[in-house]
Amino acid sequence: MSKNLRTGSPGELNGFLDAGCEVHGELRFEDTFRVHGRFKGTVESDGKLIVGEGGVVEGVVAVGELHVSGRLEGRVETSRRTEIGAKGRVEGEIHAPVLVIESGAFFQGQCTMNARPSRPPAAEEPAMVESAGGREGESESEEHVAH
Repeated sequence: MSKNLRTGSPGELNGFLDAGCEVHGELRFEDTFRVHGRFKGTVESDGKLIVGEGGVVEGVVAVGELHVSGRLEGRVETSRRTEIGAKGRVEGEIHAPVLVIESGAFFQGQCTMNARPSRPPAAEEPAMVESAGGREGESESEEHVAH
């Protein structure tokens, strides 16, 4: 009797490093990988890396998406999104098109916003900012569009 070892559907968890475990080296995975232990080295994937509470990652991370609720030190490059949860701590360099930092999170380092994710042209309306120097009944406004 043979069993298919790859029965999960896309987006499912393909790996887990539990608390109390420590790994040094290179990590490659598809879909989603969770770290609740310690990992030191290089992570490469088009999938999603989740650093859970108590999890520690040190090194270079190049993934599609990243969510940090634990601690990450090093260089991060995501092709879609980086998220630092309320209990997350990131120290280092982040390169991402989208960066979300929840209230209570800690980030120290440098962030470079890569090319914006594509969205419909209707969503690209400029933000209106009212000038503080306007007289009562009058308002000056400036258009600010991030490129």
